[in-house]
Amino acid sequence: MNCYCCSGIAFTECCAPYLSLGEIASNCEILMRSRFSAFCLADTAYLVATLHPSQRTTGIADEITTFAQDVHFCHLAIKSAAQTSEQGQVSFAAYFLHEHKLDVIEEVSDFVYDGRWYYKSGQLQKSEPKKIGRNDSCPCGSGKKFKQCLTHQLSGQLTDKTYLFR
Repeated sequence: MNCYCCSGIAFTECCAPYLSLGEIASNCEILMRSRFSAFCLADTAYLVATLHPSQRTTGIADEITTFAQDVHFCHLAIKSAAQTSEQGQVSFAAYFLHEHKLDVIEEVSDFVYDGRWYYKSGQLQKSEPKKIGRNDSCPCGSGKKFKQCLTHQLSGQLTDKTYLFR
């Protein structure tokens, strides 16, 4: 199975080692990609662990879990990535389905290095969601009509993490 982060690499060779084996991302783009995969899997523990400690507010884990379980992420497009030894930025667009609408989050994310890379903050550009008709092609890329596609089920429904290395 290809990785959720749209790298074109198998999940077991791309983001799975960060999510389940505790490997540390070597740069901010890899961290961004692994965080996207973590959102796809509703892996709140990983998302909180890679969030800069200054941003870990009360209730953030619940907010992350609720969002990740309410939507289905279907595509990540990295627009640019740059970093120095202490900070980095990744510009991306994350496409997701929510209530039969295709939505996109475009963000320029700021990362900091403090013994490892952390997501610190982001400048968000939100757009209006696009309603998907029952007979429209599913935006997940399956090639099926939206009404016939099963791959757009909500993210986070798999709670057994043993599937990571099947």
